[in-house]
Amino acid sequence: MALYNFSLSKSGLILVEVDLNMKIEVTLALDTGYTNTVLVPQIATKLGFNLKKAQSTKVTTGTQEENAKEINVETVETLGHIIENLPIIVFDVLVEQNEYDGYLGLDFFYCTLLFFS
Repeated sequence: MALYNFSLSKSGLILVEVDLNMKIEVTLALDTGYTNTVLVPQIATKLGFNLKKAQSTKVTTGTQEENAKEINVETVETLGHIIENLPIIVFDVLVEQNEYDGYLGLDFFYCTLLFFS
């Protein structure tokens, strides 16, 4: 079992470094309250996705249903695990300014075991 150190956002969210497509490294808030992993549009664009051509989808927030895009990221690597072909929601989610780029959701953990101590 490997050990990883986490940093915390100003509001106390666990922040993890995530490598996307072995191309760019982003910081995501670990939040299993999100069913899917979510990125802000700027990161999807940096990965080379044309969001105008990306598949449209709906996301349910705490109060309503919103329009979003879905992209398929070839590799998502963090916490010693690599998940291939992970569908990721692209949505203008509320993130703490300049602290993180989205949320690492429950979908990343479907095939992994994670222990907190």
